[in-house]
Amino acid sequence: MYASQPMLIHCWAGISRSSATAYILACERNPDVAEGAIANHLRATSPIANPNLRLVALADDMMGRQGRMIDAVRAIGAGELAMENQPFELPARFGAA
Repeated sequence: MYASQPMLIHCWAGISRSSATAYILACERNPDVAEGAIANHLRATSPIANPNLRLVALADDMMGRQGRMIDAVRAIGAGELAMENQPFELPARFGAA
């Protein structure tokens, strides 16, 4: 029930930890969607986001994604340099890839 409801995720700057958390939750809520598709959507909605690689690696391991989450985040590269991010939105559900 709650997996389809909006969720606000924030931290002080909104660049690393919160974008990692948003990415992790999007992957968890969309197990049939390619990790790269979710990471690409994240980058398209936030050129500043720079998901924390350690958090993503821990989640990747816990969810049994065999390195695909961390590979996808590395593939989108570091975000633009900034002191803080602008709010962005990831959908609760993606279409299957």
